[in-house]
Amino acid sequence: MAGDFTQDVCNDKYTNVVTDLLELIGQCPPSPARKSLSYQNEKYSSKRLNTAYGLAQEAYHTNVTAVMCSTSYNGAVSTYLLQLLLAGTVLPHKSKENDGLVEFQSCLGGLDPALFGSSYLDRFYAPKLNHADTAFLTHDGLFKDNQKPFKWFECLL
Repeated sequence: MAGDFTQDVCNDKYTNVVTDLLELIGQCPPSPARKSLSYQNEKYSSKRLNTAYGLAQEAYHTNVTAVMCSTSYNGAVSTYLLQLLLAGTVLPHKSKENDGLVEFQSCLGGLDPALFGSSYLDRFYAPKLNHADTAFLTHDGLFKDNQKPFKWFECLL
C-alpha cells in the first residue's frame, strides 16, 4: 500500500530528493491517517491495528453485498491516469493487481475472489480501473464493461 511506501520515504529509506519532495508537498512526516493504512502484520502495523484489521474484515465479509475492487491501475482516460499508472508501476506493491494505490487482495478483505466478475452487472465487480475511477472521481469508460463504475453503482440502486 502507498501508506507503507510513504513511511519508508519519510524514514529515509529512499534518496533525500524523494524525501524532500514529499516534505515539500506536506506528506512527511506521514499523518496519523496515512499511518493507519499500513499493511496488516507488516513492519509499520501495530498489534492494535492488526486486531482492528481483523475485526473490520470480519464485519466486511459478513455484511457486504456488493463491492468494487480493481485489478488494474490502467483506468479510464482522465487527468488522474498518468499519475496512477506511475504509482501502479513505481510503488512497491506486493502484486501487479492494484489500482495504483490499493491492491486487489487488500480490497477483498477476506472475500472470495471467485465472487468477482468483470461486468458492471456483477454485484462484486473487478474492473480494470484505477483508484480515481473506483473513487468516482472520473467517469465511465466508453467501450468496455470493465470500465464502468457509475453504471455499476446505478445497477445497485
